Amino acid sequence: MFCRNLLPQFKGNRRDQFIIISHILSFAINGVKKTELMYKAGLSSAQLHKYMRLLFSSKLLELSNHKKRTIYVTTAKGKDFLETFSELAKLLD
Repeated sequence: MFCRNLLPQFKGNRRDQFIIISHILSFAINGVKKTELMYKAGLSSAQLHKYMRLLFSSKLLELSNHKKRTIYVTTAKGKDFLETFSELAKLLD
């Protein structure tokens, strides 16, 4: 919704940290399970854990319980991040 289509072309296959964060936050807008998030973001479990720690400590992502399942949801601050990131990406186009 916010910035999935605004990804600049990078040399090689490495993705920028902000791109990965924006993907995680975008996929979690409506809530997502951890395994689904890992596959959608194209990250290993260890990589996802690293980003989750950063996103939780920055209050960009939060846990929610839905039907006895833990889901990850983008916070209002996370949505603000996505909007700001989207505006910055537009400036680079």
